[in-house]
Amino acid sequence: MGFLGRVFGGLGTAFRVGDRGASLGARAAFIVALLLLLYVWWRATRAWLAFRPGPVDVQQLEDATRPGTVKPSDTDLTAKLRRCLSESSMYPPTTLPAQAPVEGFLELLGDVELDPHKLGSVLPKVLSRLRPKLAYRVSGILQSRDAVPDQYGMTITVTAFLFGGSRALTVWGRDWDEVIGKASIWIVSTLLPVTRAGRLPPWSHWWGGELRPELYQAYQEATELGRAGRHHEALEQYFKAVQLDPTNPYLRAELAEMQEKMGLYVDALNTTQRALTLDGQTARAYQKRLWQSRWSPHWRRLRYLRHPRRYREVLGLRYRNSIILGTAEVTAEQWYRREGAQSSRIHEELIPILVERYWPTAVGLDGTRVGGKAPEETKRALRRILQKKKRSGARDHCHGEEERSIRLVFQRASLQETNRLASDDMWARLLLYWPTALWSWTRFLWPAAYVQTFRGAQQAVTRGAFLTNRGVWAPLRLAWASWEYNTQEPPYKWRQRYAWRWRSRISWSALDIRFLERRLTWARRWPTFHRDWLAHYNAACVCAIGMHAESPPEGERANPRSDFARHAIDHLEEAVLIPRRSFAMVERAWMTQEDIDLRALWKNEEIFRDFIRTAYPSPEFSLPPPADNFADEQLREYDYRLLEAVAKVMEQVWQARSERAGVDIHTAASWLRAESEAWESVHEIVDVDRKYNWQDRVDLIHQIETNCHAASSSTPGFPPKMGLHKDPTANRHDLSHRRIDQRLKDLRRYMEPGITRQELDLEAPFWSDTPYSNSQAGQRVLRDAAADGLTWLNAKAVRKIAVRYAATWQRLSDWLELSESQKPFSQAVGKVPQLTRRSLSRADNRKLSI
Repeated sequence: MGFLGRVFGGLGTAFRVGDRGASLGARAAFIVALLLLLYVWWRATRAWLAFRPGPVDVQQLEDATRPGTVKPSDTDLTAKLRRCLSESSMYPPTTLPAQAPVEGFLELLGDVELDPHKLGSVLPKVLSRLRPKLAYRVSGILQSRDAVPDQYGMTITVTAFLFGGSRALTVWGRDWDEVIGKASIWIVSTLLPVTRAGRLPPWSHWWGGELRPELYQAYQEATELGRAGRHHEALEQYFKAVQLDPTNPYLRAELAEMQEKMGLYVDALNTTQRALTLDGQTARAYQKRLWQSRWSPHWRRLRYLRHPRRYREVLGLRYRNSIILGTAEVTAEQWYRREGAQSSRIHEELIPILVERYWPTAVGLDGTRVGGKAPEETKRALRRILQKKKRSGARDHCHGEEERSIRLVFQRASLQETNRLASDDMWARLLLYWPTALWSWTRFLWPAAYVQTFRGAQQAVTRGAFLTNRGVWAPLRLAWASWEYNTQEPPYKWRQRYAWRWRSRISWSALDIRFLERRLTWARRWPTFHRDWLAHYNAACVCAIGMHAESPPEGERANPRSDFARHAIDHLEEAVLIPRRSFAMVERAWMTQEDIDLRALWKNEEIFRDFIRTAYPSPEFSLPPPADNFADEQLREYDYRLLEAVAKVMEQVWQARSERAGVDIHTAASWLRAESEAWESVHEIVDVDRKYNWQDRVDLIHQIETNCHAASSSTPGFPPKMGLHKDPTANRHDLSHRRIDQRLKDLRRYMEPGITRQELDLEAPFWSDTPYSNSQAGQRVLRDAAADGLTWLNAKAVRKIAVRYAATWQRLSDWLELSESQKPFSQAVGKVPQLTRRSLSRADNRKLSI
């Protein structure tokens, strides 16, 4: 206290009048030092506000449109722009009017009277001015033009008051909502690379650069569609984002996760495998580092010490790759059946990558010997294993050994990837994380904003999760796959050259819950394990996997499967109780239907149902029965609900068209063109050979939204959400998946060209054209009529066409939704009029003269 007294006493002499005060030189030095200190603090606070950046001031939009332009009020459009910025969760608009800060430091202190006798009132005034409240301002001018379809526009300007500068752009759209949306996207993409949010994934690559608005828009739409359950459309937007930013590993990881949710495991494996080298190393270097011998002290072991940022970027991608390889009972099944991918070519294109990267996993398989030193022979063996596929018409049990060999290869690759990940994480925690965190925390000392290093997002995968996967999860799954393959070699002997440490072996035939808990106790040595929800979740997955093991003889244990289930539920309850926001993002459907590790737990009667009812309260009183083949059943049920929603929309559209008093012939031709495109997409969706082609569903949704925008936006449940039993209104008639498949096959038969009444065994009148070919023929007739000078269809013709098409879609909806027979639908199709240029007398009255 005495030292502080002398310091403040010395400062007080600078303001003391008379001989007892400081000298003139001391006073001048003090004023210069004080001004320099205030200037440094002012610059620091301005830089920190620009980096943070806080609320953005959105000015009232100005109207510069031509007189008579139809538009909402300026206040309404301004409110919509502010709402769009608020929904981005990055730059909320300020709710209070704010003035622009002064540009210069001298202007800031220009009107402040530095009176030594009034320091108590002068210093707070100066300090309040040193902290600006506003960093960016957004202003816009509404415009219009004659060009169609984009006739509405806005000139948007973003002004940075701190250190000066502004950017402006004019955006155009078909309506004002589209203009507001484009403007908000451009504003956020302009501020993102220069603010703190730009340091967070997936935008860290764009820090200090110019972010393309199309990329940000595609990513925003993908995340919103994914949260809404519209996975097919979200997948399309993820692919668009990856095309705009192909070297972004975060986007690749989210794309693979979405493919995994949709049951496209081979597609997800293809995505992760092709992105593993985005950390700057070649495919050959990655392979060498993955299979580095334990006795070779090569520098590539510590590669990420020279590239710490790249390690963080590809961590989530590498983790997803190990999980997809580890759930080999599903991935290998889809690989063997040549399913799980949008195109069958993906399997053949992926084989060379897997052979070069994981050839040691074929040791001991297909004639190779353990301990051999012939990599070319082992590569040829792995290629033969991966090229085996199920022949059409062959029984499943005839090729079980071939599928089990593929599964064993994938499981071995997962074990190696998991061990390498855990080792890299150990070195990163020892040598990478703490210097970065220490350097980042220095900005809280002095000055506050000249050190703008940002720590970034918290690591997605924790150390406890790595220890659980390396010590228990991956070895347990390998023991399971080895037992299924019935190999005589120990599960670990094939990787003796590449293993760093040995653990007690896991015996799948004599698996016990006490043994697993002891192995999990080894993983619990990490100090933060008890506060790590992901580690507990992975431990629950380990216990659930143990339920697949064969039960010991009766009398040794009372009910071993129940023991595994109770321990799995205990770990899930601990994960739920941990106050972590990340666990709330784990969807209920993922735990109850999608996570392959918990498949055996789904079938354990009430214990799992009680946990779900407690952790995820829902009006549903029971869980749906677990699916044996979730990917196929999920896709087929979604197709069924999508066709129901499309039928309702098209019925409303044609009913509205039937009330029109005549129509232009070109408009009528466009109606039939859209009708033929819709039936063509329906035909592709019901084709069982194209069930993994998600683009067919996206095309149908886009066609309906484009051609029938008003009806599709007002129809509840269009487009439907992805996932089994997510929608309470879905499957209210409790259709089994076998009946769903049968109805889709029947619908496909009705749409095949050249079908006859005898083939369908129906009493309906005979017709030789499908709805697709019928609408195509009518479109050609209308185009020929327009070429001959016909320009208008009267109300009678329009009504007859529209009513018949509406009846067709209505009968299709009744057939799918109300469980009616297919006969009314076939009769409705038979009554759709066929357009002709001249009147013909027919007994069935199907010819309509135009």
